Amino acid sequence: MGELVVSLTDYLLAAECAIFAWMLLRVDGGGQEIRQFFVAFFVFSALASLTGGTYHGFLSNLSSTQAAVLWMATVVVLGAVAFSVWSIGACLLFAPPTRGRVIKVALVEFLIYSIYVVAIDRHFWVAIANYIPATIFLGMAFLSNYRRHRKVPILIGLFGLGATGMAAAIQRLGVSAHPIYFNHNATYHLVQAIGLFLIFYASIFFARTPRRATRD
Repeated sequence: MGELVVSLTDYLLAAECAIFAWMLLRVDGGGQEIRQFFVAFFVFSALASLTGGTYHGFLSNLSSTQAAVLWMATVVVLGAVAFSVWSIGACLLFAPPTRGRVIKVALVEFLIYSIYVVAIDRHFWVAIANYIPATIFLGMAFLSNYRRHRKVPILIGLFGLGATGMAAAIQRLGVSAHPIYFNHNATYHLVQAIGLFLIFYASIFFARTPRRATRD
């Protein structure tokens, strides 16, 4: 029962992120580059939830090559989510020359991370550890922009990032709403869904607002 609920909540998370990505694609405004990275963030999040849900629902109890490959793909895609987060933060903080360099470094880090996952360790905690610095960086970018603009959507996005951090802690510590019917992974997905909605709220604001870097 626990794995079934985990799978269903994963699929719901994938649907939520896919809808957010689709809605962002329809937004008109001046922040086109940051909009593209937010779309990538939600697309990769949807893909990771889809593959993760399939693994938990059908393959988690199997020691097969198919199960190993699907789980490995899930952890690698979570690295792509982190790359999107680094890129969003770079768009919020830096002018084009520096922004481009930060994005290139983030891409190299993603490639190194992917090699590590494929060759050495594909545990979920590796994805969480890789995601934490990117989240902190984006939190700093949100905070910098909030101090500059004092707009409520940015503050809501900060709360969203905090919720995703709380979700990761719930997953890592094994905190669950119910040990059998709604385990720690399902609880993680629920809190994550709330956090992603708040981040989406902020992403609409940023996608509609022409970007002006706070520093070069």
